Amino acid sequence: MLKDSAQYRKAAVYFLIVLIPSLLINAGIYMYQKDKIMDEHREEAAFLITIHKNQIDNLIQDTKARLETMSLILEEETDTAKIQRILNEAHSQEPRFSGLYYVKKNGDITAGTSKLMKSVNISNRAFFQSALATKQSKVSDAYFGNITGDYIVSIGTPVLDDEGEVRSLLVAAVKVDYLQNIMNVISPRLTISVINGSDHTIFTAGRSEPTGSIEPVRVYLDQIPWKLEGFPETVITADHTKDIAVYMLIVFGLMNIIYILIQNYLLKRRALLEQSQIDAQKVELVGTLAASTAHEIRNPLTGIKGFIQLLQEKYKDSEDQYYFSVIDIEIQRINEIVSEFLVLGKPTAHHHAVNDLNAIILELSPLLGSEANLYNTELDLKLNKEPLYIFCTKDHIKQVLLNLVKNALEAIDKQEGKVTIAVRKLDGNAQIKVTDTGKGMPQEVQSKLFHPFFTMKDTGTGLGLVVCKRIITMYKGTISIKSVPNKGTEVTIMLPLTEPKA
Repeated sequence: MLKDSAQYRKAAVYFLIVLIPSLLINAGIYMYQKDKIMDEHREEAAFLITIHKNQIDNLIQDTKARLETMSLILEEETDTAKIQRILNEAHSQEPRFSGLYYVKKNGDITAGTSKLMKSVNISNRAFFQSALATKQSKVSDAYFGNITGDYIVSIGTPVLDDEGEVRSLLVAAVKVDYLQNIMNVISPRLTISVINGSDHTIFTAGRSEPTGSIEPVRVYLDQIPWKLEGFPETVITADHTKDIAVYMLIVFGLMNIIYILIQNYLLKRRALLEQSQIDAQKVELVGTLAASTAHEIRNPLTGIKGFIQLLQEKYKDSEDQYYFSVIDIEIQRINEIVSEFLVLGKPTAHHHAVNDLNAIILELSPLLGSEANLYNTELDLKLNKEPLYIFCTKDHIKQVLLNLVKNALEAIDKQEGKVTIAVRKLDGNAQIKVTDTGKGMPQEVQSKLFHPFFTMKDTGTGLGLVVCKRIITMYKGTISIKSVPNKGTEVTIMLPLTEPKA
């Protein structure tokens, strides 16, 4: 059941950290890439539409220029046969023309390349009337040619007489399908609609129908009242799909890496929590043992110690005295271990009060000084200029300092070492630093210092620092150790300050 629950939580975390974010991010990537692709298609469509617009304008302008050149030639000609020959030659050289006509002002066609047309209705053609009135070339809108069966654009150029009056019109009919074929060749994948001034679609080039619903790109011609509408592609190609898939895979891979890192962090955190719980259980077990057996151990120890003293007085032999001293030392060691057990078991049994930290250290200084002299080590006390009041039991703080200074002295294995106890006020706390110039400790050792029963001493119990941490934690303080091999160790204690008694 627990295994199923753990797997469910793991799956839920994977779903929340990997799948949902990946889907959201990939959806954003897809929309962004799609918009980017559509913009590229739109830019391409605008570029091609501009090319077609210039091409049609140039075609109309070139046609007008050719007709105007022909009109200058025809001004000197009155022979209908010669005019017919000129028109036939021009028509054979230009595939764009569906017909060339020489039209009189009354509408009669005197020469032309199509024999089917005899006359045109000039009065109903606005561009003819405009050409006659302005004596300039004019272009008609597209109209359906009954002869060609397709849309035609006519361009009329006036032919003047010697007095500068309009004698006739030279009319060219341009094939609209000629323009359509050019568009199909230049941009076969782009749908282009050619629309006249009446919003009527003359023809569509490229694809038969635009793909998808998208706003077309529009341009207006200069030489003729038309507009071109280009419909950009909406299809995402295989190359674009591959690019988008690569981005999505990268995102999915990154989210899995983040998931693995989070899982690794959670596992480490769980391991630390479990280790902390194990340590707490060890301390609790030790406390329980201490509470139930400490006094039972001390009672026989007192009796043993008393009888040893009597035996010391009875047997004065030096060898006997040596044995008695060894027994006495071991009894004292057992008593020290039991005392540490009692601190672990019932640290709150003491009566707390407001005490000056400087005064506590001064009271302890003779004992600390004697210990330092014993190890041939210098002891330096740096107290705060003003009192630092903390809420504690004196004996607890003394025990912590004794343990730390004893460890510092034992870490100094050279002739001239130094232990410093510095006290100062820092951010509303009393800071105590115990620094030594000893041999230091590697990082792997530092990580285990506060574990119960861990010790590097041959005769250590592994409970000294555990007791120190328990006491400091009881007063809502912190203790940390920083050590560098062959340079020394620094222990930092932070204790909250309190107001002195009135």
